[in-house]
Amino acid sequence: MKRIGLFILCMCLAAGSVIIYHFCFVPRLAYIDIPKVFNGFNMKSEMQKKFDRTENMRKSIIDSLSMELQVLSNRVKAHPKDPDVVNEFDRKRQYFFTMKNRAEEDNAALSAQYDKQILEQMSAYIMEYGKGKNYDFIYGSSGNGVLMFANEQYNISDDIILFINDKYNGIK
Repeated sequence: MKRIGLFILCMCLAAGSVIIYHFCFVPRLAYIDIPKVFNGFNMKSEMQKKFDRTENMRKSIIDSLSMELQVLSNRVKAHPKDPDVVNEFDRKRQYFFTMKNRAEEDNAALSAQYDKQILEQMSAYIMEYGKGKNYDFIYGSSGNGVLMFANEQYNISDDIILFINDKYNGIK
């Protein structure tokens, strides 16, 4: 009878040691699919709508300038020797290309600014999530070679999307 009790005690100690080792020394880790989380973030959708409105406004201005340039081009074809018409066309053409280049540069800068804001907010929420769920590491996978492989069971992207959208919407 003593041997059975001693055996049970040894098994309990062994099981307890494994559990303590696992919770104290084995890091808790997971990974997220960064593009999936980025695109699933509500803030990204809102910023995309703001960007699209601004881009469309700039596009309509460029389209109007293009129409004016087309009208002047027709006037130049009708009066090729009139220096006033040719000069006005050249001036408008230069203005058109300047405005078009400026709009493209502004769109690229605005897109980069919005992406930076989204990533900063997303990172803050992911950090809060990791601390709240007692993760030691949350890796990011973006298909660029940083994380070459991970078992899908450690993918917490869907949980992260829910969490960051709740935080963004003021739910948690």
